[in-house]
This record gives sequence, C-alpha cells and structure tokens, in this order.
Amino acid sequence: MKKIVVLVIFVFIGQNSLAQDKISLGVNGGATYSSFRGNPSADDFNAGVDFLAGFSFEYKLKERLSLVVNLNYDRKSASKNFLDEFILGPDDPNLISDVKVKLKMQFISLPILVRYKFGNKNDFYINGGPFISYLLKSELSNDYDNTSLDMTESFKKIDYGLVLGFGKTFKLKNNTELSVEIRENLGLNNISSKPVVDDGSIKTNSLNLICNYSFNL
Repeated sequence: MKKIVVLVIFVFIGQNSLAQDKISLGVNGGATYSSFRGNPSADDFNAGVDFLAGFSFEYKLKERLSLVVNLNYDRKSASKNFLDEFILGPDDPNLISDVKVKLKMQFISLPILVRYKFGNKNDFYINGGPFISYLLKSELSNDYDNTSLDMTESFKKIDYGLVLGFGKTFKLKNNTELSVEIRENLGLNNISSKPVVDDGSIKTNSLNLICNYSFNL
C-alpha cells in the first residue's frame, strides 16, 4: 500500500512539473514606429517613435509550437509639418512659420499569437495572430505654442488587426530567457468616430522592436 501511495505521489509530482514546464511568464518592453493610413490627410503624417511595455504569457502546446499572449500599454504617435501664416498687425508683414503637430494615442493592447520555433536549438521563432486594442486617450499637440487638444472622442475605443513577428530567444541562467522580436501590427478597423473626407478611413500601422524577459513556472 505504501509503495502505491509513493508511486501516486511521484506520478502527481511529475505531471505537475510537466504542466509547469509548459508555462512561462514575462515582462516586455520596446519601441513602436507607428503611422496612419486610409485617407490623404492620414497618409501625410510621418511615422513616429514611441514605446510599449507590458506582460507576456506563453503556453507550450508542442515542442516547437506555443500560444503567446501579451498585455501591453501601447503608445502610437505620428507627426505632420505644415506652414502657417500669422497676422502680426496692419503695418507688419505676416509671419510664416513651420508648425509641427503630433498625434499621440495610448492603448491597452492584447495580441493573441501562435508561435512556431525553429533552428537547431529552437532559438528562432515566427508568430502571428490577431490583436485587439482599447483606446485610453488621444491628443493632438503643436510645437508653436506648446498646447494640446484632447482628441479621444474623435476616435473609436476599439482597434483590431493582425500581427506578424520574427524573433530570437537567448537562454539565460535559472530557467530564464531573453527574446528579441521585430513585430508588425496591421490595424484593420476604421478608428475614426467621425466621417472621413472622400469616404476614407483612419487605420493604424505599427512596427515594434520588443525585448521580453521570461521565466518558466
């Protein structure tokens, strides 16, 4: 009887350890290079650099296949330069100035990805899948008088699209890993809550460089 109990305990511990080996948690952060598309005005904005930060969860399905979920605070920004004319007075020449406006958008993003690992040590990977984002805030600022305008109501709360990424994993000590990934996020939803000229739309694009530090449970 004692032998059976001991055997059951060892089997349980082994199964529990196996389940834990399949799960890893991590923190990630990186740079975003974002732009907007869908109408001539959006296309005129130059892509901008910002950042993201959040958490990662990975569940190993097979030796080379896993499910990856991120929860990120994700900032997207883009800018546009144009010439503006300021009237100084009836007897003074008008002042023409180069004004830069910048659109900043803050999201909580949830990519749900399938990851395939390859290479001799399974240290390279590609992943892809959908993402959904919730808009926290949007503002438009300018560098002429350093003022900003809240634009949150001008955009829909939800954005969604597709993700494709390529990365490399580096094994560290104590069952931890560091991965570096280049990831493209293609927004498919028209995020404008107002009519767009010529029946156009406003959609997001974002190229990310992400570093993720993770550990196995």
